[in-house]
Amino acid sequence: MKETLNNDLIKAVKERLLEDRNIVVVLMEALSIGKEAVYRRLRGEVPFTFYEVVLIAKLMGLSLDEIAGNSVTNGALFSSNLQKTEDPFDYFYTICNSSRDIYTFIADDPKAMVSAAANALPFVFHSHYEMLTKFRLCRWLHQYPDIKIIKNMSNIHFPEKLMDLLFSLSDLLRQVPETCIIWDTNVFKALANDIKYFIDLNLMSEKDLSQIKTEFLDLLDEIEEAAYNGMYSNGNKLHVYISSINLESSYTYMEKTGFALSIFHLYAIDYIHSQHPDICKEQKRWIDSLKRYSTLISSCAEKQRLTFFKEQREMVYAL
Repeated sequence: MKETLNNDLIKAVKERLLEDRNIVVVLMEALSIGKEAVYRRLRGEVPFTFYEVVLIAKLMGLSLDEIAGNSVTNGALFSSNLQKTEDPFDYFYTICNSSRDIYTFIADDPKAMVSAAANALPFVFHSHYEMLTKFRLCRWLHQYPDIKIIKNMSNIHFPEKLMDLLFSLSDLLRQVPETCIIWDTNVFKALANDIKYFIDLNLMSEKDLSQIKTEFLDLLDEIEEAAYNGMYSNGNKLHVYISSINLESSYTYMEKTGFALSIFHLYAIDYIHSQHPDICKEQKRWIDSLKRYSTLISSCAEKQRLTFFKEQREMVYAL
């Protein structure tokens, strides 16, 4: 077992290394030990200490659970935020804070890229719009355990620290050098239907509805402009596809030099993720395969782009 763990760690480090980096040099710098000490560990004569493994994992973006789990079960491990707390806002803050850490880690690499396929509008695309974000939170609260049914979303007061964090998420998404998003053709319709449901149940005031419609239209304007230019206002690339087939769920693949992460979205705001190489490879392959059934509307397909956004605006006007 000790030998297997040692070998799996070395294999994982080699997979993360840049082409021009030598594993001996990297480990010498990371562990502050001499060349011969590194060679003894690589040969298996001296096992890595737990402290050394933690240092290596932090430097290389490795998952200790993944290394240990693969050695024991030869499977892929997933991490999650599914740890409910009594305060739903604290729980949501924890999820958003994890997302902020991931995007901050990804965005600092000029070669970083985020690819996603979504049948629901991702939070990070509209989290800088106050009422849209509050609405999505209210919808989620309706299904949160031990929470009484909300009478009206106007009566809910959101913690300031949570709203500040949410506003920052959209900016972090736009800091990633390249983003590719494939949307289900009904991605905006799904959000509009949720809003209509709240309206029909008198869970939303006329003032709230008016503000939500204004923000919804502003969001469409913002996304259409970015799609027209093929980039965000800061110059980072954006590729937008509209799928011709229904997307059964939402998932994301993120990568930077020496690091990859697969995210599977569930329960409206939650997600599970994995750094397992096989999972990440399959996630990337699956998202890329969806492009064959989708229309690229960023920097091209002007007629399709104009038609698509016109239909979305008409749907919002009709709310």
